[in-house]
Amino acid sequence: MSTDMTKGNILRHLIRFSVPLILGNLFQLSYNMVDTIVIGRFAGSTALAAVGTCDQVMNLLILGVSGLCIGASVLMGNFYGAGKTEKMLEEMKTMLLIGLLFALTVMAAGIPLTGTIFTLMRVRPEMMDEATVYLRVIFARMPFMCLYNIYSAALRSIGDSKTPIRFLVISCMVNITLDLLLVAVFQLSVLGAAMATVIAQAASALLCIRYVNRNVPLLRVDWRTLRINRSLAGKTLSYGGMTALQQCAQPIGNLIIQSSVNALGVSAAAAFSAVRKIEDIGLLPGRSISTGITSFTVQNSPV
Repeated sequence: MSTDMTKGNILRHLIRFSVPLILGNLFQLSYNMVDTIVIGRFAGSTALAAVGTCDQVMNLLILGVSGLCIGASVLMGNFYGAGKTEKMLEEMKTMLLIGLLFALTVMAAGIPLTGTIFTLMRVRPEMMDEATVYLRVIFARMPFMCLYNIYSAALRSIGDSKTPIRFLVISCMVNITLDLLLVAVFQLSVLGAAMATVIAQAASALLCIRYVNRNVPLLRVDWRTLRINRSLAGKTLSYGGMTALQQCAQPIGNLIIQSSVNALGVSAAAAFSAVRKIEDIGLLPGRSISTGITSFTVQNSPV
């Protein structure tokens, strides 16, 4: 359900909007956390270290995509607050095409370059095979990750931060179930964990698209009419590019630290992976509240 944040109590809007974001980001992190817990319990420390190494690359991609989507949500929120719904839909189409092109580019480049990435990160030989399998499968989720983030950003731009969370909860349950089935029962180790993550991410993206098509006419897109509006694309990349760069600064630092930790051996890499999950949880409230403030501000800003 959309919320017009140009009217009413400011604090109430921020609380109602930010709390679901905190929960949503927590469930977003749960994808990797569940993989870590299940793999650590049923596949051993080498597999855990391999997944932990991949987490740093995955976080870089996730935060880069979410940064671009924040840029799109700023524009859509501006248009929604000003009542310019046609421009909002045009921005939605532009971002969808940009996002899908970005996802396909990352897939095409990432899969063959996985070995090179891990060489630069000084991944230990005993971790290399499992890390390579995990990351290559994870690259396959890029289109679904982009679609989920784009539709979530679009819903947030009209004041709805709750609906994407419902679908994240569902996909998290799917991920946990498949992790236990594929890793613990069928003993597929990192391959099973990666497959579970991809399937769960696809579920959240498809549920978002289905919900918007049925319930939010303002954001309903005819995929045959997708095109890039150059003016809107420039503004999206201008806003989102800086946000993506800011959000990627920490993951880039973590990649450098991870490469140093990898050189210390499997046990050190596994321990670092586990501790990083706790740190990510600690950063959640600040990020979520800042996103809530952004969404409120853009609806109340002139176009």
